[in-house]
Amino acid sequence: MPPNAFPYGNLLENLVAFGEHLRRTTQQFNVGPQEIQDSLRALEAVNLGNLQEVRQALKLVMCSSLEQERVFDDLFFQFFLSGRQRPAAPSHPHKATPGGPEEGREQIPARRSSSPEHTEGSGDLSGKGRPHPHQDTQEADWAAPLLKAMFSRIEGAEAPEVEIPQQDLEAMLQAATQMVNQVRLGRSRRWTLASKGPRFHLRRTLRKALHTGGDPLYPAWQHHPKRQPRFIFVLDGSRSMQDYADRLLQFAYALRMRCNRVEVFVFSTQMERITRQLEKAKSLSERPRLHRLGRAWGGGTSIGENLLRLEQQYGGLIRGDSIVIVASDGLDTGSTEILELALQKIRQRSAALIWLNPLLNQKGYDPRANCMNTALPYLDRFCTAEDPEAFARLTQRLRLRK
Repeated sequence: MPPNAFPYGNLLENLVAFGEHLRRTTQQFNVGPQEIQDSLRALEAVNLGNLQEVRQALKLVMCSSLEQERVFDDLFFQFFLSGRQRPAAPSHPHKATPGGPEEGREQIPARRSSSPEHTEGSGDLSGKGRPHPHQDTQEADWAAPLLKAMFSRIEGAEAPEVEIPQQDLEAMLQAATQMVNQVRLGRSRRWTLASKGPRFHLRRTLRKALHTGGDPLYPAWQHHPKRQPRFIFVLDGSRSMQDYADRLLQFAYALRMRCNRVEVFVFSTQMERITRQLEKAKSLSERPRLHRLGRAWGGGTSIGENLLRLEQQYGGLIRGDSIVIVASDGLDTGSTEILELALQKIRQRSAALIWLNPLLNQKGYDPRANCMNTALPYLDRFCTAEDPEAFARLTQRLRLRK
């Protein structure tokens, strides 16, 4: 396809004009400067010479509802391929023109052409015909989750029941026990009763002497008890984490079974507290099934907004003995200012802040290329964990700030 077939000669002008085109439709796409910037970031991970990849990447960023998803393909081809013929879509009684008056009816996007003459890979959105600089698939393997909606702002439909996997559960339980035992918080400043201790409790001794005829046969003592750590586990359940979420959820369940002071949250576009659902399992054979997760599972990604909601709504759970563990790939198009504010407040409240990123072992992955660049200064430990041995080492030699 010749470069001059596109409305403008460069990538940015094409995206700005396309955003204006989407805003004028009856679906009223909410496309502004932030979405244009996110679109540019998304296109860095795909081949600009492949129009199908470009369309999919822009669709994930610019659509915020299922209705907009249904008409996006037609709007895309109307704008970028207005001079080319597309095969007619099968007739449908409720078919409506994108942006037309029949917006309330079900709209079905036209199928993509499969003929060599109309293949989507023949266009170049930049208008210059240049190849994408990251065509080496080995160096860009970490970017594959982009096509799994890592930049999607669309809220997922009602999520089905999520079952915790059984495989390696015993090993994960042992890893959780080892991880908890490695945390050293010192002793509390409170005095509590004990069979032996450095402080004599006169009142309790006299009260016990009433049962022995006034003779203080059983003296009472006090000591400073050891502080028990509290764990706040926050799991990213968005679509881009679907290959890793089950394993991380299994570890959260094992941690809850081995320590009573554990709170577990999952989030996608919204956040849900699932601690009570995990507590319903009375034994390992009764693994809980998580239900009613709604928009907290399988949708888009809003990391900063949900972490800020965690601090605002559940800030009382984050104390000086709390270790906050965030498990996320860090692929988010939200505001970095909100993420920075949330992490700053969580760091001030907690004893340690750990971030588990499953992409860290991927070849070519650079955490400075996304919101992780904002998060890194606030983290006490930035690592990945793929097996029980790695989970057991999460708190090894961890220096607590409180």
